[in-house]
Amino acid sequence: MMMNRKKTNYYLLFVTVLLYISFGLLTSVIGVIIDKFQDTYHVSLSIAGLLPFAFFLAYGITSIPFGIAMDKYGAKAVLLLGTLMMAISSFLLYFSNDYRVVILMIFFIGVGVTAIQIAGNPFIRELDDASKYTTNLTIIIGIGSLGYAFSPVLVPLIEQSGYTWNTVYLVFGIINLIILVLLALAHFPETIQLDESEKINTKAIKKLFKNPVIIAYALGIFMYVGAEVGVSSYIITFMHKIHGTGDTSFWDSGLLHTAFPSKVALVVGLFWLFQAFGRLIISPLMKYVGERKLFIIHSVGTVAALLVAMYGNETTALVAFALVGYFTCASFTALFSATINSFKTNHGTISGILGTAIVGGAFIGWLVGYVGDVLNMRWAMWVNVLAFGYVMYLAIWGKGKLDIQ
Repeated sequence: MMMNRKKTNYYLLFVTVLLYISFGLLTSVIGVIIDKFQDTYHVSLSIAGLLPFAFFLAYGITSIPFGIAMDKYGAKAVLLLGTLMMAISSFLLYFSNDYRVVILMIFFIGVGVTAIQIAGNPFIRELDDASKYTTNLTIIIGIGSLGYAFSPVLVPLIEQSGYTWNTVYLVFGIINLIILVLLALAHFPETIQLDESEKINTKAIKKLFKNPVIIAYALGIFMYVGAEVGVSSYIITFMHKIHGTGDTSFWDSGLLHTAFPSKVALVVGLFWLFQAFGRLIISPLMKYVGERKLFIIHSVGTVAALLVAMYGNETTALVAFALVGYFTCASFTALFSATINSFKTNHGTISGILGTAIVGGAFIGWLVGYVGDVLNMRWAMWVNVLAFGYVMYLAIWGKGKLDIQ
């Protein structure tokens, strides 16, 4: 029985990783298509900034409802619904020729992604010892982050093949249909259930919102995700407007030129790839160095690298933006697990609150585009500096419980 259960758990973990890769693809591609969306529909940068706004607004609206739904109907139902929404919305976006419909479909894709993340995170905690939660969460999200790295490659490959940029959503729709079938065929054993302390408790939400640790770290999630979106979504715009970086590539021809037709496209890919590899690198180090020390080092490095990217020359900025991706590798999982580990009960409710805080990607991401329109992109990046600065404050002086055994 134990062997069967272990095998089933690993299969569910495998499906969860596929889902994380899928929503990674759908998340990071937004940073690649903002300029293309703006050119295709002849809209302002503020309107184009509604793409990340719509996507991350879904977290703020649906995180807690999906948590409640998971407690009532089970994780499989929520995962199936989320995957179905990602598939259908991707297809509808591909067939649309109205920018307002595109923005709406991005929102519904975000709703699907929210469902996957809210249902997926508890599996990671339940399938192993609770003391390994930060490490395991970092590893799974790190593997899933490979999806973030591949999205910037897919768009230029599709365009080089003679198709429009939105064809990438046709590909995403097909991918999610395949995952939907895998999910439908999967057996979710009753042994993997959340106990009462893990479930969304609507009565506890009001009380928890008054807890200083919840307030501080939920704000940290809000700021971190907002700044991650605010940097990754506007690297291309920043380099074009500040340095006049064009579409020249590091390679004159061949596969690499097709995958990365411009220097900036490569940097966006490296931003996510470095983040993914960073998470895989620091996971085994947590046991020896300590989770908080790694959090401090990387949060300081994030701010420093971003400042260098903002004020360095073109080459320096390209390198620094890629390094920002690496240094962000520790922040989200550290903030999330530090909050969860600080409480013995109500983990589901706390997860719902933290999931809601991901809405920061909507507001800060849009604010960066707005400031870029009104002033310039260098001033816009200061929004991200301030947000990452708050995360650095939590890393150094925060009270969340990270290093548990």
